[in-house]
Amino acid sequence: MRTLLIIVIILVWIAFITSVLLMSPKGGLGLGIGWMAGGNEYGSKKTLENKLKKVALISGIIFLIASLILPYIK
Repeated sequence: MRTLLIIVIILVWIAFITSVLLMSPKGGLGLGIGWMAGGNEYGSKKTLENKLKKVALISGIIFLIASLILPYIK
């Protein structure tokens, strides 16, 4: 059970980091990574950023809960 929880923590951590890096505060989607330049598709970019925010929020909550449960599992 402990190994499964550690695997979940690692996968959720990767999803969180990826979603945060893909969100860019200015200049378009993907400039947080540094190699993708966003276009002028305002509508599609906005909906994708909202989905990335939801993924980051959910994965952050799962990561927090799993990290708090981990010390109590044998």
